[in-house]
Amino acid sequence: MKIAIFLLAIVGLTAAEEKAQVFADRSLSSAAVEAIENLRDEMPCGFPALGIPPLAPLKIPHKEINLDTEALQVQGVVDNFRLNGLNDFDIDEMKINAITSKVNFRFIFRNVNVDTQYDLRVLLKKAGFTINLVGNGPAKFAVKNIDVKGVLKYSLGVLSGKLKLKTLNIRTQIGEVESDIEGILGEGGINEKMNDALAEIVELAVNENEDAIADTIESIAVPMVNEALADITLAELISSAGGGGDGEEKEKCIPPSD
Repeated sequence: MKIAIFLLAIVGLTAAEEKAQVFADRSLSSAAVEAIENLRDEMPCGFPALGIPPLAPLKIPHKEINLDTEALQVQGVVDNFRLNGLNDFDIDEMKINAITSKVNFRFIFRNVNVDTQYDLRVLLKKAGFTINLVGNGPAKFAVKNIDVKGVLKYSLGVLSGKLKLKTLNIRTQIGEVESDIEGILGEGGINEKMNDALAEIVELAVNENEDAIADTIESIAVPMVNEALADITLAELISSAGGGGDGEEKEKCIPPSD
C-alpha cells in the first residue's frame, strides 16, 4: 500500500525536476532512482508528514494478531517486534513512461528479518491436512532475496494537480527462508523440524500463489492509496515525501535512539 504512495511521490518528484524533459523517459527514470535512494536514506527517520513511522528498523512494542488465510491462521500477541532490512534493497529496474503514465519497477530486498517475543496459536493448512501449534517465547525469522516487481499506472489531473492510482500489479518471489522460533513444540529436534516445516510453507505459500497475492494487493492497495491521495495535491505530496522545494536543503536523517 505505502510502496504505491512512495512510487507516486517519486513520479511527482521526477516530474517536478524534469519539467523541460517531460517526455524524456530515461531522464525521468534516472531521477526516480535517485529519489528512491534518497527515500531509502530517510527510512530510519520515517515520513511523519505521510503518517509513516521509522521503517529501518520498524518497531512495534505490542500487537495483537488475528490472521486467517488459505495457508495459515494466526491468533495471539507479539511484543518488542523489530523488523529489519526494509532499507536493504537494490533497484533492479525503474522505468517511467510519461506518455502512458506507467511505472515499471523491480526491487531486490537482500535480507528482511524479524526479531520478537510471541505468544501465538498457529494453524498451518497444507496438502489437505492441518497442524495446530501453540507456542510462546523468542522468535527470529528471515526472508532473503525477495524479488518484488510490478507495474503501476496512474493519472495526474491537469487542473486539480492530484495523482490517482489506476492499477497496481505486484509480483513477488522469495529465496531462502530461515525460521528460529523457540517454544513451538517444546525444545530440541521436534522444535527444529517445526521450524523447517514453517520455513518451507512460507516459501511455497508466496512462490506458488503469485496471482492470488497480486490480486489481493491490488484490491486492497488501490482504494486505500486513492483515499490517502484524495485530499492532497501533487505539490503537497512532493513536500511530505521529502522533495523540498525552492532550493531548500533537505535535513539529514538522524534516526531516533533506541
